[in-house]
Amino acid sequence: MLKLKELKILLQKYFGISSPKPIETKKPTLVKGAKPHEKLSSIVEEIGKDIFGVRVRVEWGRCPYCETTTQLLSLYSNYFRCSLCHETIRQYVNGHIAYLPIDDKSALGNEPKA
Repeated sequence: MLKLKELKILLQKYFGISSPKPIETKKPTLVKGAKPHEKLSSIVEEIGKDIFGVRVRVEWGRCPYCETTTQLLSLYSNYFRCSLCHETIRQYVNGHIAYLPIDDKSALGNEPKA
């Protein structure tokens, strides 16, 4: 036979009834919200992976062609495309990240050599 205390516990679990005693509340913990550009990066990466089967990276950088700080999209390793002027640039990492113009457009392998 179930005891009265066990029966109360079962009823509380089944019906979601809380006990009449006040519950101790914990101090609220601060949640670090993702920055808007981090959210955009993760959404673009998920869409690229799920729909197209390609790993897409989105980074912020200064385009050497249009001289603006903008989003740079990458489908190939170390090669990015400016979201404003659509020029292809290469990322160099040597102590700091620099984006440099590409002289040879056939470097990616998908464009015919002239």
